[in-house]
Amino acid sequence: MKKLLLTIMSAMLLTSVSAQNGYTITGTAEGTEKGDTIFLCEMQGWFSMVPIDTAIVKKGKFEFTGNFDGCAHRYLLAIHKGDAICTAAILLENAPINVQIFKDEKKNIIVGGPSTRLWDEYERGAKEFDDRMAADWAVCLDTTVAEKDKIKERLVVSTYSADRTNYTKRFMLQHVGTPVADYLLQSVFREFPEKEQEQLLELFGQQKNQYYVYKGMMKERAAEAATGVGAMYTDFSMPDPNGKVISISDYVGKNKYTLVDFWASWCGPCRAEMPTVVKAYDLYHAKGFEVVGVSLDNNKPAWVKAIDQLKMPWPQMSDIKGWACEGAALYNVKAIPANVLIDQQGKIVAKNLRGEDLLNKMAELLK
Repeated sequence: MKKLLLTIMSAMLLTSVSAQNGYTITGTAEGTEKGDTIFLCEMQGWFSMVPIDTAIVKKGKFEFTGNFDGCAHRYLLAIHKGDAICTAAILLENAPINVQIFKDEKKNIIVGGPSTRLWDEYERGAKEFDDRMAADWAVCLDTTVAEKDKIKERLVVSTYSADRTNYTKRFMLQHVGTPVADYLLQSVFREFPEKEQEQLLELFGQQKNQYYVYKGMMKERAAEAATGVGAMYTDFSMPDPNGKVISISDYVGKNKYTLVDFWASWCGPCRAEMPTVVKAYDLYHAKGFEVVGVSLDNNKPAWVKAIDQLKMPWPQMSDIKGWACEGAALYNVKAIPANVLIDQQGKIVAKNLRGEDLLNKMAELLK
């Protein structure tokens, strides 16, 4: 794989697929009538469809228009009299997309653009590996099979899985510069050694057209570099529970150390961690330790209720945007709980201190 990557980098840059001026999704859905709703959805979490756009059936047809920076799977959900009656999976891309949706999903007809055709090519190749694994997976899941035999089959499955991953890598590298290669990047990037990850990003950065996965990775890297230990903190402002806009800078210069604590009322691990943060606050607040809570809630009453339940006496802020929280994005927060410890001069001295690590760090700093 390393040889393939270096060969592609040194020999050529593949021609990029020129982006269309947005997408248009047109189609029909079996069982719908005038005025029925079609949702364009994104899959989030554990098979949860979240609507991102809505169309109304007119003269038996529906239509969506928009712009998407790359390609990704999205889902069309047809609603008739309040019930979901049929669905279709599409590859969203900046191209004309025509869809015929049936109650029997196997009958769905989807005609997309160049990314859809390239994705179909990728899946035909991937299916060969999936088919090879199927029989061995069945043995692994069979409760009547002896454990020693399952071990052998798991090793076989692992080999097939590695072959499939390498196939995905090769396909991606053979089509660098296309939205499909960008989409595959997110699934295999961490399968490359660290040095080759850098080469891979360099290769994608040299392409004429760049898409959302690559650009998102570079944005995350920039945020991580700007907010790493030793860097100066990045200020941001949000409303507190009373609607007053407060800033991190309101506290950093006034305290020896300020912990910016990212959490949410719906986050179980955050709630489990909070007694330790409260303990650290109680022990060290009088010595110059402050906490500023930044909530990734999207429900203000739930946020305010949790502040009271968890007995957090320190300042709190939130833009009530959930995972789209702008402060969390500035610090490249991808999971919570997360925190950043800042000294009085504004330098980040530690990140993601959990449990005893937080108590020990504060004991060390505020002897």
